Amino acid sequence: MLRRNAAQDHAVITNAMTLAFGHQLAATWLDLYPDVSASQLVGFLEEQSLRARAAAAEVYVAKERMSKEEAMALLERESRSYRALMREELSTGDLSLPIPE
Repeated sequence: MLRRNAAQDHAVITNAMTLAFGHQLAATWLDLYPDVSASQLVGFLEEQSLRARAAAAEVYVAKERMSKEEAMALLERESRSYRALMREELSTGDLSLPIPE
């Protein structure tokens, strides 16, 4: 069994939930709109991501007493693009997800 601390455990569970939700959202949207292109699907997912980021900023403003600008800057740093890393991992087949034993 892999040895992880509580933060790593939380990250693994969060990653599983995020990927499951993203997969189900994309699959459902494609069920509803079967003739859309891949770029339209990506656009839809990007729109949802931007809406989620705006909602998260509101939470930071309300709970953390940040200004909207501070909250958006924090979220921008936290949601930086991982596309180059993802492209590399997907092209080599080396995804950085733990393999269950």
